[in-house]
Amino acid sequence: MFEPENSLEALMQAAGKDPAVAPIFYRALLDSEIYVLTPEAAVKAGGQRSLERQERINVATVEFQGLTWLPAFTSKKRISDYVKEQEACLGAAARNLFDMLPNANFWFNPLSECQKPMPASEIALLMNGKIFETLQKAAVTQHDRP
Repeated sequence: MFEPENSLEALMQAAGKDPAVAPIFYRALLDSEIYVLTPEAAVKAGGQRSLERQERINVATVEFQGLTWLPAFTSKKRISDYVKEQEACLGAAARNLFDMLPNANFWFNPLSECQKPMPASEIALLMNGKIFETLQKAAVTQHDRP
């Protein structure tokens, strides 16, 4: 049974059951801290450091259905559920990671009961705000059906 660790996870879970919650989830996601795996980052176990300006990072990827995805996590617990050995990660507001890693497909909480793949096309709609128009149109269409 999935137990949310934070409000973002609770919203992700709720949006999966009720499409009316999706706009609230997307707004919360943009400003929430999320994590990506950065296996080559120089960080001491349990330590933290800031990225240097223009620093290049390598982010872990997975292949699924012919696409490359960046595993992303909504809490540190989701990371430890996914990787069994200690792994360096980068935590930042989702909006900033989406900017830093343009055209990337993010897969939130892979292997979790509450996961969400977000292809680059969906992230682009979120970043430019058009996803909210799309969700509104879908809700109106759904409401108008007999």
